[in-house]
Amino acid sequence: MIYQIIALIIWGSAFISAKYAQTMLDPILLVQFRLTIAAIIVAPMALRHVHRIKRPSWKPLIAMAFLNYVAVLFLQFKGLQYTSASSAVTILGLEPLIVVFLGHFFFKDKAKSYHWFCGLLAFIGVITLIAGGHGAEIGGEISLLGCFLVFLGSITFACILRPTQALLKNISASSYSLLSLLFAPFLALPFTAIFTQTWEIHWNTQGVLGLLYLGICCNWLAYWLWNKGMDSVPANLSGLLAALEPIFGVAMAVLLLHEQITWISWIGIGIVIFSTVLATILPRFEKKAAVN
Repeated sequence: MIYQIIALIIWGSAFISAKYAQTMLDPILLVQFRLTIAAIIVAPMALRHVHRIKRPSWKPLIAMAFLNYVAVLFLQFKGLQYTSASSAVTILGLEPLIVVFLGHFFFKDKAKSYHWFCGLLAFIGVITLIAGGHGAEIGGEISLLGCFLVFLGSITFACILRPTQALLKNISASSYSLLSLLFAPFLALPFTAIFTQTWEIHWNTQGVLGLLYLGICCNWLAYWLWNKGMDSVPANLSGLLAALEPIFGVAMAVLLLHEQITWISWIGIGIVIFSTVLATILPRFEKKAAVN
């Protein structure tokens, strides 16, 4: 379990590192560099998997690589430019609920009554979070636009979960992970050229370290740790641990970035985290009740 906890801490710190890196370069350019660093690391391993992919699997693999790494990260990091790291990582905490509701409306996987309750609760939490941000001091501002872009990134991520699972029936998870990381920077290039607002790079130590951390730790090491933990941690427990990621992220935003969070936003953050954890725990109790 310690491997997955470390992975969650790394993922939870991604927006904190991105805030440091954004002092150096444009957020779109930051994503391009982050993906390039990760691709360089995995290239020797990824190239050995190319021959294992059958022709019909290439098109969905490229599509999932673009959506998972390019679309999601561009939306999230552009949103982070306008809002605080604590608010952005709290919005990420909604992903388990987003997956449930997308399944309900588009994949005939009906949501339970407690999912609707938790969803309403989470919505109230987000509104409270954003409302509290209007009174925050410098460094803790919360933007509706920024939160919305991060939310769109989460929706995109949730939308591709089932297609990715379908793809993994035809290719191995390791082949998908390595090759999607390898192709991601090439897929991002046209959009980087279009959407980058400034090409100036203001080199500084914090920015460089933040960029390297994103490329090495968040894009490669965290996934390796998480998958290693999957070998010994039950899937239900992994799901519960994943719901705790915003807690790590908010704590680090306060400790490392010294973000000032108003008491109203604290309430909103607490509601969102509580609703997500509750939605993760309740199915376990439901299964136990059904067995008994």
